[in-house]
Amino acid sequence: MNSTNDGQQGEQGPGERTAEEVFTDFMDAVHDTVQHSGTTWPGWDRNDTADYVSEPCGVHARADGRLYQRQIEGGPVEDPQAAVDRMKAHLEAKGYTIGNIFENMGGNTTGIQLNAESPRRLLVQFTPSKETSYIMVMGECTLDPAARKKTT
Repeated sequence: MNSTNDGQQGEQGPGERTAEEVFTDFMDAVHDTVQHSGTTWPGWDRNDTADYVSEPCGVHARADGRLYQRQIEGGPVEDPQAAVDRMKAHLEAKGYTIGNIFENMGGNTTGIQLNAESPRRLLVQFTPSKETSYIMVMGECTLDPAARKKTT
């Protein structure tokens, strides 16, 4: 399916992918970030796909689509700067655009934050810290009505 919005012959345009494709890419992005983070994520299980509820997002109008989003909490990282540097290199190799990197999270926080966007506009925020680390992933917006249902 071609779209006049995407500029790539043969690729689906914004919002045209199925809820299943978008959800799979979302889960894969969380898992990939976990695997390359340098710490443990006790609450994360890639095989547990139940009870995800999508949130409104806009493709052509303010809230005509849906997206999946999740933040997970993980363990400490001994060297947050090195973890960010490794993650940055990994995501760049996958075609992500690196956005803001916040080196001072304020107060007594010993963490650093990396923001990146995939070619399909999936967002990854990686925050390694000497106390507690976080990963937040916000998936691509889809117009597929199936995304309105809670995953099972």
